[in-house]
Amino acid sequence: MNYISIVFNWLIATLPKLRRPKNFFLIILPLSLLLGRLASDYSVLLNEISEGLINLIAFPAIPLVLSAVMVSIANIFSVEERSKPDRFKFASRFGVALTCVVLFISILALLLSIYQSPGILSPEGRLNIGRFMLDELDIRIGGSIVESEPTYWFDSIIPTNILFDASNNNTLKVISGSIIAGLAMSRLSSEKVKPLINLLRSINSISVQVLNIVLNLAPLVLIFVIASAVTKINSQIIVTLLNFSICVFFTAVISLGISRLIFKRFTTRDERLLFATNPIDKIFLLALSTGSSMSAYSLIFDTLMKLKRDQAEVEASVSLSLLVARLGNVTYNVIAIMFALNLYEVQLNPLIMIEVLFFGIATGFSTAGLTGVTTIRTISLALSSFQVPTQPVIPLLMVIDPILSLPRAATTAVLATAIGLIASVGSTRAGETVDAGEQIHPIGLDPGIIGAD
Repeated sequence: MNYISIVFNWLIATLPKLRRPKNFFLIILPLSLLLGRLASDYSVLLNEISEGLINLIAFPAIPLVLSAVMVSIANIFSVEERSKPDRFKFASRFGVALTCVVLFISILALLLSIYQSPGILSPEGRLNIGRFMLDELDIRIGGSIVESEPTYWFDSIIPTNILFDASNNNTLKVISGSIIAGLAMSRLSSEKVKPLINLLRSINSISVQVLNIVLNLAPLVLIFVIASAVTKINSQIIVTLLNFSICVFFTAVISLGISRLIFKRFTTRDERLLFATNPIDKIFLLALSTGSSMSAYSLIFDTLMKLKRDQAEVEASVSLSLLVARLGNVTYNVIAIMFALNLYEVQLNPLIMIEVLFFGIATGFSTAGLTGVTTIRTISLALSSFQVPTQPVIPLLMVIDPILSLPRAATTAVLATAIGLIASVGSTRAGETVDAGEQIHPIGLDPGIIGAD
């Protein structure tokens, strides 16, 4: 027992240190590749462990974000606290920011796909795909992948019972139910809703503390995710999908650059001096290391509150951007659709490119509430519209998804931060003053814990 205690204490002390960026290349990546090769016969076990760790990191983020949605909607649209012009101004800022960011990053993903040409393969690459289909997917083709296509839009949005929806992981229904509940709360007097708001605030704070604890497991998540991918992906498939992977990673890097520019544009020099390093980089690395954009919510919130932004507007804009917009999935789907069109040699023209943007955005938004490889299946709707077979596109994407889910989450996190910066304004609460060097942590988050250098 003493040895187990010593190992456990050593692990708890070591894991936070591994989250430094340089340790990814020096320790995590080599260890992951070695584990994947040595444990090649245990791919199912590694996959289950990686999925379990991702779910462990994501589970406190759900109640955290959803409680923030209800409270922020109630505060923003409160008849007592805000005037109608103020409510309209926030809705306009958020709508314009979301629309502009979605269109801009989608067009960039499309242009990058046209330049990089994923899916245009050599004869050897096509032969590799054929071998992959025969060797790995001959039994599953036409089975669970096609039959488990998700239900889209209307039925997925309308809430039934918020507790029932939450227990069944119908996140999109929970979000819409939370928005409706928040609007209803905004119409009541402050005396009636104060107890419920206090309860939701407590849930929010508890979720943050749990998230702080489980985020220490982020290095283990990366190790098992990469090791699991190594056991399942052969080198030929990696080479075949190299251009596709490059597009996804470049899109994440471009999103980081756009978010950094927006951070510089919508903050003053004095505000930027509050941070020792650029907080956008920390948000990017945190989401990249965990594979979950929602795990970065508390760091995004703390960053914007340190800039003295209105708390309710921050909670609403960031929560909805992370849960509903899913910008990483939007850009990913645009690239995946282009990959499929190139693979089946569909002739591109301006009308088809507009359709790619439309279906990429629509299917990306429809992934709200979905996690992991289940988000990939939404692309089937777009492929069927182009009369392109889903095989072998969907199986290929699902095989490489454990790796590409990391930049996808990072894209969502940094662009949600950018939308929050644009949509929120400086706090106008009476008598609120903050010193230039003061650290604001209204939800009890120590920024040194997350993304520490």
